[in-house]
Order: sequence, then structure tokens, then C-alpha cells
Amino acid sequence: MKKINIEEVARAAGVSTTTVSRVINDVSTVSEANRQRVLDAIRRLKYRPNPSARRLASGKSNTVGIVLPRFADMFHSFYVSELIKGVGSAVERLKLNLLLHVTDGRSFVDVSTVDGILFADIDGNEDQLDFVMNQDLPCVVLNHFINELPVSCISVDNRAAAEQVVDYLAKLGHRDIATITGHLRTPVGIERLDGYLKAMKARGLEVKPHFVQRGDYSGPSAREPAKRLLTHPDRPTAIFAASDEMAVTTIETALELGLRVPEELSVVGFDDSPIAAFARVPLTTVWQPLSQVGEMAVDVLSKFIAGKQRQPVKTLLGTKLIERQSCRQTWLER
Repeated sequence: MKKINIEEVARAAGVSTTTVSRVINDVSTVSEANRQRVLDAIRRLKYRPNPSARRLASGKSNTVGIVLPRFADMFHSFYVSELIKGVGSAVERLKLNLLLHVTDGRSFVDVSTVDGILFADIDGNEDQLDFVMNQDLPCVVLNHFINELPVSCISVDNRAAAEQVVDYLAKLGHRDIATITGHLRTPVGIERLDGYLKAMKARGLEVKPHFVQRGDYSGPSAREPAKRLLTHPDRPTAIFAASDEMAVTTIETALELGLRVPEELSVVGFDDSPIAAFARVPLTTVWQPLSQVGEMAVDVLSKFIAGKQRQPVKTLLGTKLIERQSCRQTWLER
């Protein structure tokens, strides 16, 4: 089959090759009549633009990068898989290429190869964010709401979600509500703890010294904190864990200690990952729109790349409490 070139498209449409190039690169200065003539000629001739030529002509790579902080079992992470699902859906819809850069903060993405960068959180990658902003390269931060910098960010309202969990448990009659936090090096861990503390104070509920135990989101990290809480003489009647994996481990630990869930202990997680519905006691948890975060971030980034957006976009998305069988009203008097 003969390969059609841009000159043949121009002749068929009765326009210049410059006009054809502008239509292909979606330049707004082309009249609608000429645009339609070019598009009709492209369809008739079955012309396929050369990606390399388009990149050279436009000065753009048609590629966006996503920087992922490296952590153990990251590719088994529900957070990563949902985020990538949303990002992948958007880049396919927008016909972009995606460059994945996994780093512990010591290696930088090559900014010459991309038109913009997504930061899947910036834990350990703060220097990279500063570098990219100094290069005036479009970027969007995911999962971390940053007020103090002129950078676009799309995140989940973790504080409000944690407050909702405490309110829910309090309405069930729980007054002794403990938490197992996520990693407090991360903004998400800090925000969920802040929300818990704020809601406890607003409800007039005491946060006893042992009620705040630290985890790191992984299941194993919750085992000892859960044991400390559940073997304490003044044990809580409810535990809010900052991830589903930690919440499921908390339930398993309680059952091993002979406690009934939810009859003697209510447990709430965070994520609404697949393990929540299939735990030994199906888990009440917080659903968060992670794939939507990824998809929205690509849409925002593409507008910056196209010059259609100039001011930072800062968005907080809401969550939803999913009720299952791990919580019950309590009549225990402490």
C-alpha cells in the first residue's frame, strides 16, 4: 500500500502543507472550513501522521511522566493499581504516552523526554518537585494537597473522611475509639490522624495515651499495635485503622485473642480495597476515588501542556463510608 504524505493531503484538500500541519496539531488559527477540508482529505486518503514528525514539528513529545515513590510491595498496592488505572484510562483517551519513573528520591526523571509530570504523592520526592517547578514544566501532585506552593494538586479529603469515621462510631455508642495510623511521614497518615483527633475533640471524647498507635499502612505493621490496644486493661471498643490491610489484621488479631467482632470490638478501615469485602468479618471502610484522582490529574496536566490552563488547580475529592459487618452498636459502659 502506498504511503500517503502531507503534500498529497494538502493537494487533495486544496490548502497548503502548513494548514494541514496546523490541523493535525490542533492549532486554533485554522478556519473551520479549511479544517473540515483537511479532515475530509485525511479520511479519504487514510492518512496517518508520522508520530516522530509530529513531535519534531510541535516541539512536544506527546508523553507525560508519572513519578511513583518506591516502597515495599508497591506493585501489589491497591493505591498504586487504582491510581495507575485512572491515569492509564486518561492517557489512552487523550492519545498520550506514559513514562513510569519509580524512585526513592535519588534519581530524577529526564524532563527533556516529557511534556509534563504527575507526582503520585511527593513522599521523598520533594526535591524533584522543586526541580520540575523551577524548569517551568507542567506538573500535578496527586494524593497530597499543598496550599503553600503554586502547584496543581488533586487529593482526597482525608481529614473529613476520618472525622466521618469517628462520627459514625460515636453514633453507634462508642466512646473509647482508638486509631492505628498510617506512616506519619506521609501527608495522608498525618491528615487521617488529624481528622480523628479533631472529631474526638468535637465529640468530647477522650483520646487516652494508648489510643494512638502507629502503623505504616501494611497489614503486618498493625499486628503489634492491635495487640497493645486489645490487651490493655482499658481497651477500646472500636478501632479506626488508616488502611484496609491494617484493619483486617486488627480483626484477625482480635479473633486470635478471643474477642468477637463486631460484638466486642468494632473496626473501620480505609480504601475499600478488595480485601475489605472478603475479610473473615466483612469490613466497614472508607471508599476513596483513587482512579478518579488519576484521571482528573491527567486531564488537568493536559490542559496546562496545551496552554489552556495557567493558574494552579487545587481539588479535594470526597469519600464515602461503606458499611459492612465489622461494626455494631455498643451498650458497654466503660
